[in-house]
Amino acid sequence: MATYNESGLCLDLPDGQHFRFADLAAYKLLNGQHLKEMDFAWVHEGKLILLEVRSYSQVTETLTGGDFAPVKDKPLPRRYEALIDKLTDSLLMLLATWADTDCGKSIKTDLPVVARSRLPLKLVVAVELPAHLAVHLPGLRDSLNQRMRGRIALADVPSVALIDYARLLANPMFSPFVKAQA
Repeated sequence: MATYNESGLCLDLPDGQHFRFADLAAYKLLNGQHLKEMDFAWVHEGKLILLEVRSYSQVTETLTGGDFAPVKDKPLPRRYEALIDKLTDSLLMLLATWADTDCGKSIKTDLPVVARSRLPLKLVVAVELPAHLAVHLPGLRDSLNQRMRGRIALADVPSVALIDYARLLANPMFSPFVKAQA
């Protein structure tokens, strides 16, 4: 198992079954070209799970729902756009890998063998928010899925799961791999 501590979580991911785009040599060559990546990826029960973790629990009380989710007739919030970019770019890298584009072939050589062929995908964003912002999670989830609808359809992904840390830690799909950081 490989252990990672990030954003208040401890992840124990199975050797030979996981990767981080950020650790891939091919990704590092692309990194300066405005490409973003989700935090973790691993194969579990025949699915490739991509997980982005975000903790805002320590942020100032001045943040509002508008800092995370779009508001009509206003520019998209920076944090929201970053999620869209991470999800989209991660999908593009996987699709390029599975389509054997030149760049995808470079990425493929860095992936664990189990992730080199096309697998069903599960996209998950786990967010820890201060109590006063938690009420915005359903709206953020719906808005994120609306914005990503066409992009995820291209990869046969029905939806992006956006959940809070409590649901992530309690979910049997994640609980063997993800714990709260001690």
